[in-house]
Amino acid sequence: LRIHPLQYLMVGLALAIFFLLLISLSEHITFWKAYLVSAVACIGLQAVYLAHVLGHWKRGLGFAAMLTLLYGALYGLLVSENNALLMGSLLLFVILALAMWVTRRVDWYALGADLK
Repeated sequence: LRIHPLQYLMVGLALAIFFLLLISLSEHITFWKAYLVSAVACIGLQAVYLAHVLGHWKRGLGFAAMLTLLYGALYGLLVSENNALLMGSLLLFVILALAMWVTRRVDWYALGADLK
């Protein structure tokens, strides 16, 4: 599917606004409630938007499910103050290992040549 860079920008801004909402709401309500409201609002916004951009509601819900897992993992890291660095490092290592495993047979030079 072709996605315009402006659409990528809007999704990226929605991801960034999550943190702004979280910080501003947590000044007025407890952290877990602020996190929940911010996450639900941003995930819902992106699910609806991406369902239209990607041409099907299942694709929007798939992205929303992945984002829910990501925000869930991030919440777990944030509330475990003593182990946050260790858990975050291990999570990033696992994500990098998975990305390397999935793309191990991709010929990046051939991929770039197809674009010319």
